[in-house]
Parts: sequence; structure tokens; C-alpha cells
Amino acid sequence: MTVNIGYVGIDHHHRDPYFAVASELDATVSAVCEPGREVDVESISAMDDRPDEVTTEGQNASDLVRGAAVYEDPHQLVGDDSVDVVWITYRSDETPSIVESAVENGVHVISEKPIARTADDLEAVAERANDAGVTVSPTMYYRKNPVAMELRERVREGFFGDVWTVEGRFNASQLSYRNTDHYIYDAETSRGGALQWIGPHWVDAIPWILDDPIARVNAEFHEGEDVDVDMGAVLQFETRDGTLGTYHTGYYLSDRGKDTHLGLYGESAQALTPLHHDSLQHEPTIPLEITSEDSDWSAAPKRTTQFEFTYDRFPAWGDFVQDYFEAYFAGYETGDVPATVDDAVQLLRVLDAAYESGEQGGWVDVAN
Repeated sequence: MTVNIGYVGIDHHHRDPYFAVASELDATVSAVCEPGREVDVESISAMDDRPDEVTTEGQNASDLVRGAAVYEDPHQLVGDDSVDVVWITYRSDETPSIVESAVENGVHVISEKPIARTADDLEAVAERANDAGVTVSPTMYYRKNPVAMELRERVREGFFGDVWTVEGRFNASQLSYRNTDHYIYDAETSRGGALQWIGPHWVDAIPWILDDPIARVNAEFHEGEDVDVDMGAVLQFETRDGTLGTYHTGYYLSDRGKDTHLGLYGESAQALTPLHHDSLQHEPTIPLEITSEDSDWSAAPKRTTQFEFTYDRFPAWGDFVQDYFEAYFAGYETGDVPATVDDAVQLLRVLDAAYESGEQGGWVDVAN
């Protein structure tokens, strides 16, 4: 059955790639909204002034939304009886209230991470959504990344033994490549910069792979120039079960694309991988190098597996992103989705502790 989507947040750098996703779904964008502004759906075109390097060649946004109802008020949009799911790419300070209205109207939600500025802004809404049986999900699509899924399965099988430490890096292009006038670089709107926007991908993915939540953090930040949010951050962290880790993220690169790394070191095995891939990088494969003394590996203790990434359905970042959204739309009615609103709350609790650590210094416990 075709899903009717109401889309909130036309003026967002992920709109075009998400429209590309929607065009591959059994779905119709039946309503659109840019809060406070009337949208002419016939004149919507690809965004040329994006605040990052996302591109979607050949995507004609106006084709997808032609004939859609237009709203200036997102709360009225979610009250439209024809809307099944509201897809939100809007400001973090106002998104929780839109989600709350969606929950009150029985409309399911898929929203750009991290959904809110802080955990306090989302916790009550999350509780109402769970009580009402309304699915609210953040865009944590590394949970469908095939390398991350492979590592998670091996951790759960005990392949690595006790995981002693992990290290992560997720760096992206400098602020000079980005439209820093956009609201995502405003502290009152977003709370943070690099850690709040690109950092959440692996602040979620690392504990998800470990199946072990982050319990406390110690963070330092680089303040951005000409913006009032952080340019980058370095986190030390400890998980509930005692794994120690470091994570480095920021707008540091003098070129478009990503610089990424994930290392996992256990008593029985170790793994090294870039994990991330997108169409701006040079090879369509991602290596996963695993070293183990397991008897099944004795003939070749170090093995490298190449994971093929495809771009037929989602050229901007790779088809695993399309897989994430397909899984959401297959399961939103039952709540069987890759990431839940509770996962978004937990992510925000880690970010809350990190920003508190950056302001006060020292280790800060993550709220339960």
C-alpha cells in the first residue's frame, strides 16, 4: 500500500538526497511544509547552495512533490488525515514540538538526527510516542551499513572476546565549504556544530556495534571561526561494560568527502576499517581487516574482506542509506525499525554529557 508522506523542512541540505530516497519507495509526498513560508511546489529545484558536500545528480525535486498540498504550519500538516508519516528535516529547537503534534494525531515520524537540541527536549515526547504506539525514528543509517552490521554480529557472537578499546574518526570538509549562514550552524537553534551534526553518526554506531551503551565521557572542543558552534571535538569515553574509547570528529578536511576510521581491539581479535563510504571517495569497496588467533583462522590470522558498496538506488552516500529508509517504511506500523526514539534520546544524553564536559572539564556521567 502506498504511504503518504508529509515532508517538513524544504530548506535543508539533506532534502534532495531524501527526495531521491522517497522516489524509490512505494510512497507519495502528499504534503510539504517550510514553516512560516509558502512553498511553490512547481518551482522546487535542486539546491545549489548546500551547507555540505551532498549531491544528487539528476534528481528533479519538483517531480516528486507535484500536486502536493502546501502548508506553512507543520502542526496543521500533521493534522492532515491523508498523511501517514511525517518526514522532518528542520531545526532542532522546533522539531520536538512538531513530533509531539504528530504523536497527538497518530502520525508516525522519521526525522533527521538528533531530532532535538538536548535529551530534556525529547524525553517527554518520546514517552508519549511510546505510550501511543506511534513510531518516531532518527536517521541513524549506519545501523544498515554492512561493515557495521558484520562487526556487531561478531561482537555479539563473542568473536572478539572482551572488547578492551575502540577508536573512531569521522572528519568532514571544512566550514569554508559550507553555508554557515544556515540555521544548523546557530547555537540557539542546534546547540552544537560538528559533534551535534556529523558526530552523532558514530556516537550512535560505536555503542550499537558493541551492544554496550556509553556511560561517561570526557570531551574537548575546537570552537569554530565565524560561527558560534564547535568546529570539532575529541571524546574519551567508557562504556557500561568497561570498554575504553576515543572519538575524533570535525570539519577539518581541505577537500570534500570524509576521512574515517574505526578500530576495535579485543582480547581475542582486532578489526580495522574505514566503515564509511560515499560517492566522493575513490573506490566502490570498503576493507574490513580482522586479525584473530582463533583456531579457525590459524592458517591466515589476518584477513581482509572487501565490502562492495553500490549506488544504483542512492548515489549520494551508498545504497545502505536506502536500505535504512526501506526498513523504516517496512516496519513503522509495528515499530520494527532500525532505530527508535529511545535510541535518539540515548544519543542526546551522550551529547549532553560531552557538551557539559567541554564546559566544565573532566569526566561526566551519561544520564540514564
